[in-house]
Amino acid sequence: MSLSTMRLLVATALAIALACPPAVAHKFPPVRTVVVQVERCEVVLFVGYRPGTGEASDAMLLRAVNQPKAQGLDALRAMLAQQALTPLSLAVDGITLVPTAVRTKIGVEPGGARPMVVVLVTYAVPAGSHLALSSKEPRTTRISWADRQSGRVDVERSAAQGKFYDGVASFLLPMGSPTCASPSISPSRSPR
Repeated sequence: MSLSTMRLLVATALAIALACPPAVAHKFPPVRTVVVQVERCEVVLFVGYRPGTGEASDAMLLRAVNQPKAQGLDALRAMLAQQALTPLSLAVDGITLVPTAVRTKIGVEPGGARPMVVVLVTYAVPAGSHLALSSKEPRTTRISWADRQSGRVDVERSAAQGKFYDGVASFLLPMGSPTCASPSISPSRSPR
């Protein structure tokens, strides 16, 4: 999607939001969908976020539209990503993890009424007994998880994979023994 198209979509969404009186307009809460994907040496969070309707979203769109033309889309992407990730915390045995990489992609929900963002966040995972994802906004957060055959999660003692859990403030996954060590490589022998 081109920058000018995105600006037009943002401006249209803002105009629609500002033109509808609050008594007539439908109000929707924000929606945050989180998938925790456990891999051998890292955890990846896929966070989909769509802001709620109302003054906070209108103010965010207004700030993005008022940026210099070349910066409006980047400003909106950054604001949406921040809103998507701010209430979330990932920890191993109570020690908060710091992301090693963050990627974002912005779009518009079907029907073009609200912007949305998808954030891919990668964390290195140390050895530990429990991986915990916490949300300070559990009413608007859905959480699911998957173990990519890493053996890092004790599947027998965990909630079911691939199922979404709504309204959860803290999601705990018991971890098995770490399998992140790289396999030893024996020196190759040259034929004589």
